Amino acid sequence: MQQSTDLKSLDELIANLGGAGIGTESAGPCGLLLEHMQAARRDLLGSMRAEYNSNLRFAKESVACIPDKAARGEVTKRLQSLIDSEAGTRPHLVI
Repeated sequence: MQQSTDLKSLDELIANLGGAGIGTESAGPCGLLLEHMQAARRDLLGSMRAEYNSNLRFAKESVACIPDKAARGEVTKRLQSLIDSEAGTRPHLVI
């Protein structure tokens, strides 16, 4: 059930940043951010957890393209929430 919540959150982020045409080539100053989020979405759907986590982190590093400080902070917070959610679903190694 967590996957559907995370997918919905990613879809909202992508749509809010102007990438509603998922699967199309990204343009504009936030193109790289959109590409990372779209890749994370594909990875989530494909159950490629390591790649999903990496693309979320890359997206978080790319939020500087958002000129509005409040919007940038909100996107960063939501991406971090997705990263934290993913960390909570991984089995922990016991040594």
